[in-house]
Amino acid sequence: MRKIIIYLLLLFTVSCGTTKKVSTLKTNLPVLSDEAKRDFKFNLYEGLRLKEERQYNEAYEHFVKCNEIDSLDAGIFYEIALTQLAQGLKTEAITNMEQAVKLEPDNWWFNTYLINLYVQEKKIDEATVLAENLLKKYPDKEKSYQLLIPLYKQANKINQTIALYDKLERISGINERIVFDKVYLYLSDNKPKKAFQEIDKLIVKYPHNYNYKILKGDIFLNQNKAQEALDVFLSIQKEDPQNPYVLISLSDYYKTINDKDKSLEYIILALRNEQLDMEMKFDILKDHMKDIIQNDGKIEETEDLIKLLVEQYPLEEEVHGYYAAFLLFMKREDEAVKAYESMLTINPKNPQTWMDYLMVYFADKNYEEAIKIADKAIEACEDNLTFYFYKGIMYDMSNEYQEAINTFNLAIELFEANNKTELQSTIYAQLGDIYMKTDEDENAFRAYENAININPNNIIALNNYAYYLSIKNIDLDKAERMSAKTIEKEPRNSTYLDTYAWIFYQKGNYSLAKFYIERAIDNLKQEEGSGVLYEHYGDILWMSGNNDQKAVDSWQKAYDSGVQTEELKNKIDNKGWQRQ
Repeated sequence: MRKIIIYLLLLFTVSCGTTKKVSTLKTNLPVLSDEAKRDFKFNLYEGLRLKEERQYNEAYEHFVKCNEIDSLDAGIFYEIALTQLAQGLKTEAITNMEQAVKLEPDNWWFNTYLINLYVQEKKIDEATVLAENLLKKYPDKEKSYQLLIPLYKQANKINQTIALYDKLERISGINERIVFDKVYLYLSDNKPKKAFQEIDKLIVKYPHNYNYKILKGDIFLNQNKAQEALDVFLSIQKEDPQNPYVLISLSDYYKTINDKDKSLEYIILALRNEQLDMEMKFDILKDHMKDIIQNDGKIEETEDLIKLLVEQYPLEEEVHGYYAAFLLFMKREDEAVKAYESMLTINPKNPQTWMDYLMVYFADKNYEEAIKIADKAIEACEDNLTFYFYKGIMYDMSNEYQEAINTFNLAIELFEANNKTELQSTIYAQLGDIYMKTDEDENAFRAYENAININPNNIIALNNYAYYLSIKNIDLDKAERMSAKTIEKEPRNSTYLDTYAWIFYQKGNYSLAKFYIERAIDNLKQEEGSGVLYEHYGDILWMSGNNDQKAVDSWQKAYDSGVQTEELKNKIDNKGWQRQ
């Protein structure tokens, strides 16, 4: 059947919003009656209209009717495939796209679409065959190479990929993208000489672009040819003394030969260089900040440098952040606070800045001021409930338990009904701890239950809940199950081991209690409080009845470490208690 021009235009331009399509006229056309032609046109136009309106199922039905009228129309198979893709029927779409390609094997768009579908389905061999055929048909078309090269790369066909690049280069000329890809391929194939030859092409073509020479030097450095790298860098420095990128490469060179001072010197020179863009300077600071501020010989120079960057970029949060980090390192907290205030002037809704600002006072145990900052952060970052958490923690540490409870309950009310998050679980766990301090056992246990229901892996809640149950000597089986989970997660945590041991003690299983309390003491870290553990150890030894003096010695250790309760003093003075 002969297609009128408007049909071709509609079929291969209008019908797909962003994808071009080109169809060739068929020579083996069926002979259709006038009525069949009218039906074909009607269903075609309806299908195209419905597809544009994203009514894909209805469009599909019209295209199927077209296919029933003319089963040799490749464009109709293509349209059927597109509507199937829009409905998530990828397997069926591939089958119809394959039919379109079979009917019009030279059609560029049908082939490229099918190649992309094959790639999505990881059918790399099938995609490669199609792409190779396209290249044979369109050897002067750059996109033919761009289709096949990634497939060869994925198959690790390095030599074939380079050969394609060579041919593409003859069409498009020498350009950076092709050269860089070839350099990477040669280096991955352990052919550095070939890689250098490729870079030399760019150097010859663009003699005043020193970045290509710097790249050559960097490759020398990565190939452990430090002297060759240095020669390249020094020659660039001679030709272009203000080039900031060669300073960075020189820093890498001196780092390679373990001259840290010289390496740092070049980094600082690069940061001072006005030609280096702001983003690059910040990347350098991020990578080298620790080395810079820990070099005692360059403290003053470092501060001058960061101050200079603050002056150059006064509205950039990041540079103020680096200055704040430097000031905190120097233990100049008051000045760091001013840096954070500058950042908040620039961007008052940055939660990380608010948190860093708050932590200065938190670390100094100035909870009153930290709470004020938390209130401001809550006002500025309404959706961030983390600040409620820290505010509640600070009330807790200030022994203002009711304020802490009120803060945590307010935070919980602000969580969305179905938004069960780790933070919410943590808040419930903190509530449980505070309720235990205020002797509200029922509220505490309810809070712990909520914490664990939201996050069954909240091991802090599991441990504290289990411990308080054991202290109250109730529901010990449940306590044992919860405590066992914490030991499974962290088998060397002395706090969790102590809880587990104490549960067994309360259950009268003194042999297991002794085993786990000794594991807890073995894993005790220097910074951890040991008093409670040694008191428990003494109690367990006493009830085991096989080493009374060792029990008294353990109680004494607990007393000396700060657990100076009347109960403990009586155990020491009376050398234990009457066993039943």
